[in-house]
Amino acid sequence: MSDPYSLTELQIALDPSNPNHSLPPAMSPSAKVLDVGCGAGQSLIARFDDRVSFGIDIDLPALQMGRSLSKHICFTNGRAEALPYKDGVFDLVYARVSLPYTNIPVSVREMRRVLKAGGQAWMALHPFSFSCNQALHSNYKGRIFFLYIVLNSLFLHYCQRQWPFLGRYESFQTERGIRRILQANGFGDVSVERGRHFLVTARAQ
Repeated sequence: MSDPYSLTELQIALDPSNPNHSLPPAMSPSAKVLDVGCGAGQSLIARFDDRVSFGIDIDLPALQMGRSLSKHICFTNGRAEALPYKDGVFDLVYARVSLPYTNIPVSVREMRRVLKAGGQAWMALHPFSFSCNQALHSNYKGRIFFLYIVLNSLFLHYCQRQWPFLGRYESFQTERGIRRILQANGFGDVSVERGRHFLVTARAQ
């Protein structure tokens, strides 16, 4: 089975010198870890191959590929907005560039629900520059969709709510907006790192 995107992402996850490399924090071997939007499990393989870990994604072919790459990952086909796990079971829940394609307030609420008290959330998000760069290299349909992204992102920033367009969600995030969403859903100790990546960590209260 071959998926060029997943294989490229796995190479990036395994190569710390790659400028697109970003991984969640290391955890003790006993920590229970969930990757929301795991794809083929690239970052789980790169960071947490020393344990049984958990990954969820809507992309069934990617999950099927992931099962051929690792026997240590429990893959589930599902959505970030409705995580099929019990309350308070994970020590770390993370999402590497997957949350921007979901209903973020609902996804964050679900991440908090399945985290233990004191557990950690980690997420890599999209700044405005990412969405803008995509629009500059898109055709007219992509630029129309970019208008939706801008409006949806502003609504998220000011109102902490989103709506889909043709069944899809997409947005860029702001530091103030994601802080408010996390704090409203039971997270504290929010930390934001802005650089090549827009990385956010928070702790479940």
